Amino acid sequence: MGCGGTKAQTQVVVTKVPSTASHKWSSKKADALQDAVDAIFNQSGEAILGLKFSFTIADPMLTGCPLIGCSSGFGTLCGYAMEDIVGRNCRFLVDPVPAEEIDPAMRKHAKDFCQAVAAGKDYMIPEADQEPWMPRGRHGDELFCYQRNARKDGSIFNNMFYLKVFELGSDLGEEKAYIVGLQSELKDGKADLSQLAQNLKLLDENMDQVKRVLAKDFFVSCSMRRDEVGTLDDGFDSGVMP
Repeated sequence: MGCGGTKAQTQVVVTKVPSTASHKWSSKKADALQDAVDAIFNQSGEAILGLKFSFTIADPMLTGCPLIGCSSGFGTLCGYAMEDIVGRNCRFLVDPVPAEEIDPAMRKHAKDFCQAVAAGKDYMIPEADQEPWMPRGRHGDELFCYQRNARKDGSIFNNMFYLKVFELGSDLGEEKAYIVGLQSELKDGKADLSQLAQNLKLLDENMDQVKRVLAKDFFVSCSMRRDEVGTLDDGFDSGVMP
C-alpha cells in the first residue's frame, strides 16, 4: 500500500501493537476471508482482468490507522507473515522503496483519505491532481491507489489498492467506519488501472458481497476492540500517518 508521508526510516522494524490484535485475527480466519474473496471475484470463472486479489481491514479511529485484519493472500503478496502485518500501519510496505520510485502525491492522497474517514468526512482527490486513469464521478468514501511497494525480501512490485469505507458493527445502529483495502499486483502498472476503471460496476457488486461476508462471518467475532489498543508503535515516526 502507499500510505503515509515522507520516509521515517529506511529499515522495516516489526514491533507489535500492545493489544490483543494477534489473538483476535487468526490464520484460520485469514484463510477463510481469502477463500471468500476468491469465490466472489472469481464466481463467473474469470477474475477482473485476470487479477489475483487480497484483502485488508484498517481502523482509522486508532492512532496510525493500523491494519486489524487481512486475508492470507495479502501475506502472499507482500511476503510477510500475518503476525507481522496485523497491528501495523501500511507504510511498512512503502518506506523501504527507493525515494525516486515512490509517488508522493498518491501517498498524500492515501494519508488524507484515512484522516478524512477518521473525521467522518468524504475525500475527493483535488481536480488538479487527477490522473487520466482515475475514475470520475465516484463517491467520497473510496480511493483508487497505485504505489510501488516492497516485499519482505526487498523486491519491488506495483501495488493497486482500492480503499473503501465499510460501516460495520456487532449491533444495528452501532456501526463504525473501517477502511477495507482490495489489493493486487499490477504487472503492467497504470495501464492495468485504466482497464480496471472500465469494470467498476462489477467491482461495486463484488465489494457489496465482501461487505456482507465481513459483517456476517468475520467482523463480529474477529474485530479488534478499539478500547483494547494502546499507542501504535511499529518502529516508525508517529508523526507520519498513516
